[in-house]
Amino acid sequence: MIERKQGKINQSILSPLFSAMKIIETGTNIDVCRDPDDNKFIECAVDAKALYIVSGDNDLLDIKEYDGIRIITAKEFCDEYLK
Repeated sequence: MIERKQGKINQSILSPLFSAMKIIETGTNIDVCRDPDDNKFIECAVDAKALYIVSGDNDLLDIKEYDGIRIITAKEFCDEYLK
């Protein structure tokens, strides 16, 4: 189990995601989030050509979607991913 302040996550659920992760350098500059510190997550997702940003941050969640990238909660992601 991975202990987080929001609760516990079974590591076996995340294992496929860990093996697919890679670090990227961002080059995009985006200013769409009401919390400027959160723009980096959208920049990273755009440059990585991500399909989702999974977050519990309301400043990001209120955007809902940016450039075809859905911004959803972990529960929403798991509901879709585990279908």
